[in-house]
Amino acid sequence: MTDAELHEALDGLSAYDMGAVDSGIHDEALRARAIEALHGMDETTCRLFLSRHIREHFLTEDQLAQRYGYEDVNAFFRWLGDYMDFDV
Repeated sequence: MTDAELHEALDGLSAYDMGAVDSGIHDEALRARAIEALHGMDETTCRLFLSRHIREHFLTEDQLAQRYGYEDVNAFFRWLGDYMDFDV
């Protein structure tokens, strides 16, 4: 799974799991591949990947203008633990 595919998977899976059932992605095979990709990264690679994901999906000026913020980052971290077997 490429980084771009993993970013898209995390975005869609988390959206669905957090209630956006119309626009999110419900695909357990994709979830399994995403979990495998996250767990397959070394610590530094994973830290950088997740930091970039958070920056681009929650903390850009455009996202902040749409009322995203640190609360959404916190919810994403909880989601990683609850749905992706990945504690941050």
